[in-house]
Amino acid sequence: MPMPTRILVPVDLMEGSRAIIDYAVQLAKPFNASIEVLHTWEPPQYVAPDLLVAAPGWNPQSLEKTALGAARKELETLIGSFKGAGPLTQRLEVGEPASAILRVAETDGFDLIVMGTHGRRGLPRLLLGSVAQKVIARASCPVLTLHVTEEK
Repeated sequence: MPMPTRILVPVDLMEGSRAIIDYAVQLAKPFNASIEVLHTWEPPQYVAPDLLVAAPGWNPQSLEKTALGAARKELETLIGSFKGAGPLTQRLEVGEPASAILRVAETDGFDLIVMGTHGRRGLPRLLLGSVAQKVIARASCPVLTLHVTEEK
């Protein structure tokens, strides 16, 4: 297997995201590989993304703009905690997570995907699906999954 030079790290900005990035950073060091951290925001299917969000004293903004702004800020904070970790960039995409991850990995020539899996079973998995499983099944490059444990 060729050594990785570009590693894609999709995160959901939930518990465990930091541990996944940290693992990827440690994995990338010996190969001097670059890392791109990707977060995908999926618009809710039950409301329009151009729905206006307003509160007293705020200018009304679309749901998409508000959500992307919050995600961008959270992603920047997360990435900022890895100063000096080597070539680490961030990216924010809109769409269904598995499809977005696969599209970015393919079009930008990543040679490894490092991502977390929550290990859901039963009804939660049926209802929520498994992004990791979809990526593993369709990715054109190797995928390394790390089990994310819930913090209590």
